[in-house]
Amino acid sequence: MSSICRVTVVTAFLLAIFHSNSFAQLTSSKYEIGLQLGTLVYQGDLAKSAAGDFKLLKPSLGVYVGKTLDKYFALRANFLLGKLAADDSKYSAPAWKQMRNFNFNTTVAELSSTLVFNPLGENSNDNFHRLSPYVYAGAGVSFIKVRRDWSNLNRAAFDAKSEVITGLPLDSAHSLPKVIAVLPIGAGLRFAVNDQLSLNAEATYRFTTTDYLDGFKYAANPDRRDNYYGLSLGISYRFGGYKCPKVGQ
Repeated sequence: MSSICRVTVVTAFLLAIFHSNSFAQLTSSKYEIGLQLGTLVYQGDLAKSAAGDFKLLKPSLGVYVGKTLDKYFALRANFLLGKLAADDSKYSAPAWKQMRNFNFNTTVAELSSTLVFNPLGENSNDNFHRLSPYVYAGAGVSFIKVRRDWSNLNRAAFDAKSEVITGLPLDSAHSLPKVIAVLPIGAGLRFAVNDQLSLNAEATYRFTTTDYLDGFKYAANPDRRDNYYGLSLGISYRFGGYKCPKVGQ
């Protein structure tokens, strides 16, 4: 058989396979991995507003492994590295912040597990959406290292009975936490590049169990706990393989 004939036969054979119902199809597995890049926003006693402190934002890195439970729900195991910081001296108003002059920075290593709900049922290959929202909630722990500094406090600017002066000895005597419980809740928006690769944007709020995330309590605002939230962009990959339908499908 000539070379041309052999090429023709092979080409015809491949085309027949491509158009047949028995052609192998790509299927996604129940597992995916993701990478998140973003920042953490501190909410606490040294923040100027209730929205948090945005003067000293630091980058954060997160990774996760997810498993699909059904077309609406999935479980994720998450790991996050980031840093929180605030500095009174960065604000010119109100004037007392320059006088108090507290600052801190806290490294965060967070482990958590979250349940993810996709209202469009996009977890199923039979219900594909290019753009889909989702929400999630869970629980975890954060391993933190707090570094606080009050060495530039202008004591003469505060009344001897003010909380800054009376509270500082209590805070300095208090041991700082190293492990805290966190309750993350959040929402995201996923853009599917294809069946396996997706881009996403997420916002995650963490309720904590401490008022010493910044190292201060009685010398600042003893009535409110410190919390933090994250804003991130990411990419995820859902594992997949090829399956061959049964003969006659």
